[in-house]
Amino acid sequence: PWIQKLHHGFLLMPTEKADFSTILPHLQIPGTPCSPRSPLSPLCPGGPAGPTSPLAPTNPVGPFLPDCPGSPLSPVVPKGPVLPLKP
Repeated sequence: PWIQKLHHGFLLMPTEKADFSTILPHLQIPGTPCSPRSPLSPLCPGGPAGPTSPLAPTNPVGPFLPDCPGSPLSPVVPKGPVLPLKP
């Protein structure tokens, strides 16, 4: 029930892959070294991953980390959601 609500917010975005790095850029950068340790993924960022921990370490960590180095960050920066997260 709660995960559906949480997922719903992310599901309405067709670019969930790109959006994830936009919403959790801090989780992608510091999460890279924590990728092998899923339990550490949510601990890397500390707080932002709390509500997304169930999806973050599962969705972006896998097919995402490889694209995180710069590919998604480039088009994501001007996207918008990443701006407030990256002051």
